[in-house]
Amino acid sequence: MRILQKMLFFISSLLLLGPFSVQAGEPQHDSKRSQDVKISSIRIDTSGKLNWIVYNQNGAVEFGVEQFQNEHWVTIGMVAGDAVSDESPYSYSPHQHSGENRYRISWEGPDKARSYSNILTTISKKEDVFFRLSEDNLKITFTGNTYYMLYNPYGFVTMRGFGNSLDISEFKPGMYCITYDNKVATFEKKPVWFSHSKHPVVRENKPEHLKKAKTPYEMSPP
Repeated sequence: MRILQKMLFFISSLLLLGPFSVQAGEPQHDSKRSQDVKISSIRIDTSGKLNWIVYNQNGAVEFGVEQFQNEHWVTIGMVAGDAVSDESPYSYSPHQHSGENRYRISWEGPDKARSYSNILTTISKKEDVFFRLSEDNLKITFTGNTYYMLYNPYGFVTMRGFGNSLDISEFKPGMYCITYDNKVATFEKKPVWFSHSKHPVVRENKPEHLKKAKTPYEMSPP
């Protein structure tokens, strides 16, 4: 009988102390976590600024502004935000190209997974932009201001920016790819003599059959 009473007393003690021990030992989690962040109301205003609203933000989050260019998404800017709010507005001024423009906002959750907002599609009235390689082979000019990315012969981005011209005087000879406005083009940077003079001379590459054949190196006998 005494054993049964002791067991009942022990169980009752656990039931009374259990809730207090759990509350004291478990960490408190805020319901506003990074993975709960949501973005809506993405729009372009009359000044060309991209605006969006973030919901359930609880602390520092870095938002990436992405634009769809030449069949893939490109990060064109980053916006850092540190807020604890149910509703936080953000904005960024992107460089629009002619025709259709598509944007989205990305951010990283605590599990390092990338999350994305809905896609905003707008139509710009900006005129088409075209490029021209100068006769001295040292400069590229555009017919209007545009965001551009230049790739070297190995496929790596060597230069990016916004403007109406691009200095290629220090580039090595070879084929290059350039994306600008909503277009993709290639051009050849030819060898240039006297590139730093007022009258640089473009040196044409000789056809393969006119090049002098190299004599193979022969090992001398021991």
